[in-house]
Amino acid sequence: MPENQESLAGRPTVYTEDLGDMICECISRKEPLAKICDNNEELPTPRTVYRWLRLHQSFCHNYELAKEDQADFLVDEALQIADDPTIEPADKRIRVDTRKWVASKFKVKRYGDKLQTETTIKFEDMSDDELDSKIKMLLKDA
Repeated sequence: MPENQESLAGRPTVYTEDLGDMICECISRKEPLAKICDNNEELPTPRTVYRWLRLHQSFCHNYELAKEDQADFLVDEALQIADDPTIEPADKRIRVDTRKWVASKFKVKRYGDKLQTETTIKFEDMSDDELDSKIKMLLKDA
């Protein structure tokens, strides 16, 4: 059977925007992909979804945005766990740290560790205007 056709029985293998949107909606609410697919026979297998991510740029972009939304959800959840007096401190620490770590990977700019970089500039090779421009650029990026 050609790859662009679905079989009459079984899970879908052809990407549609509706299927992609459904998967991204579930991802943004913190559901793992395997659980999403395992709990709904109308969705493809995780392997098919990973293939779609490689083949469909718009789906890949939406999936990445859903993962960023998921990071925000995890951070909100970590705050709730941290404030919950009924959770044992050791359990609380593990649960909060796990959510923080995952959020730092899904939304690096907001929750990731900040990296410091060093820049070496040879001032003698620049005119005063070039130097002024470079200083302004570095201050803007700081």
